[in-house]
Amino acid sequence: MNSLLLLSFLTLAQPGGAQELSTAAMRAVSMPEVYTLALGRSEQLAAQAEGVAQLDAAERQLGAAFRPSFDFNASLSKQQNADAASRGYFSGSYGLFSGMRDYLAAKAASSRTGAARLDLERARQQLYLSAAQAYLNLLAAQREVFIRGGQLEVTGRRIAELETRAAIGRSRRGEVVSARSQLAQDKASRLAALSDERLAQQALKFITGLSADLAPAAIELHARADLKRYLDLALARPDIQARRLAVRSASWQAEIQDRGQWPSVSLAANYYVLRSPMPDPVNRWDAGAFLNVPLYTGGLLQGKKEAAYSARRGAEIALDLAQRQALSEVSAAFEEYDYSLKQADSLAEALALADENARYQQEDYKLGLVTNLDVLNALNTAQQTRLALSQAQARTSLALIKLETAAGAELK
Repeated sequence: MNSLLLLSFLTLAQPGGAQELSTAAMRAVSMPEVYTLALGRSEQLAAQAEGVAQLDAAERQLGAAFRPSFDFNASLSKQQNADAASRGYFSGSYGLFSGMRDYLAAKAASSRTGAARLDLERARQQLYLSAAQAYLNLLAAQREVFIRGGQLEVTGRRIAELETRAAIGRSRRGEVVSARSQLAQDKASRLAALSDERLAQQALKFITGLSADLAPAAIELHARADLKRYLDLALARPDIQARRLAVRSASWQAEIQDRGQWPSVSLAANYYVLRSPMPDPVNRWDAGAFLNVPLYTGGLLQGKKEAAYSARRGAEIALDLAQRQALSEVSAAFEEYDYSLKQADSLAEALALADENARYQQEDYKLGLVTNLDVLNALNTAQQTRLALSQAQARTSLALIKLETAAGAELK
C-alpha cells in the first residue's frame, strides 16, 4: 500500500473557521485500545467463553470414569413380621474394562472442547473486524464533516465576492442566486454528515462501552502480502481447525458405537461398620467382579451406530464447506482491497488535477475569461473529489483489515 496515501488520511482537508464539530474536546482513541475495550464489553464473547467452560467441566466429569469411586451409605428398614434392620457401610467401585468406550468418550470430549476454544478465538478475530468497521466509519464521518465545512467556507467567500460585484453591476443577480442555491445544498449535505457522525459515535460507544464522544486516530497499515499467502493462512484459520476437531470428535463417537457390543467388567466392594442384625457368622465385608455382555438391545445399538456414522459424515461435509467459504472470503477480500487501492490512487491523482484546475479558474476569473460560477464549479469539484478520496481511503483501510481477518490473521 502507498504509505503516504494512508498517512495523509487525516490531512486531506484542513477545517477552517468555526465548526459545529470539534474533535479537540473528544476522547482520543486508537484502534488497539478500541479492540481491547470491545473484548471486555462483548456479551457474545463472554457467553461463548462460558460455553467453553461448560465443555471443560463435562470433560472433567468423563475423566472420573478412570478413577475409583467411594461412598458411605446408611439405611434403616422394617419388614412385616421382622425386626428393623440397619446398616452403615463404606462402598467402593471401579470400572475395570468398558471396551475402551470411556477412553474414546474422553478423547471425543477433548476434541469438542478444543473446537469450542478455536471457535472462541475466531469470534475474537471477527470482533476485531466489527470494531475496525465502527472505528473507520466514525473516522470517515468526521473527515466528511470537516471537508463539507471547508466547502461551505469556499462557497460563502465566493458569494460575498459576487454580492460585491453585483452591487457595482459587474456580476448578474442570477449568479448570486445560483451560488446561494449551491450554498443551501452544501449546508444540507453537511447536516447529513453531522447526523452520520452522531450515529457512528453511538456505534463505537456501544462497542467500547465508553460514554464520552470519541476522536479516532489514523490507522497505519502494513503492506499487503500475496494471495497465496492469505489462502494458506485461511486453511489454518481457528474456525477451520475447529471443524477438523469436530470431525475427529465425531470419529471417536462412531468408534464408541462400534464397540457398543463389547463386554464391560467392573469391581465393587462394601465394608459394614454397622449391621443390625449381624449375620452369624459375622460378615463385615463383601466384594465382587461383574461382567456385562450385551446380547440383544432391540436394535438400539445399531441405531446409535448409524446415527454416529451420519454425524461423522455431516462433520466432514461441514469441514469441506468451511474450507471453501474461507478460500472464497479471502479471494473476494483480496479483490476488494486491490480495487479499493486502485480507486484511491486514481482519486488522489484526480484531486491534484482538480486543485490545479481550481487555481487556473481563479486566475482566469481575474482576467475576465470565466464567470464566478465557473470558479465555484471548479472549487466544488475539488472538494467533492477530496471527499471521495477520503471515503475511498477509509474503504481501503477496511478492505485490508477484512482481508487479514478473512485469512485468520487480524491486525493487532
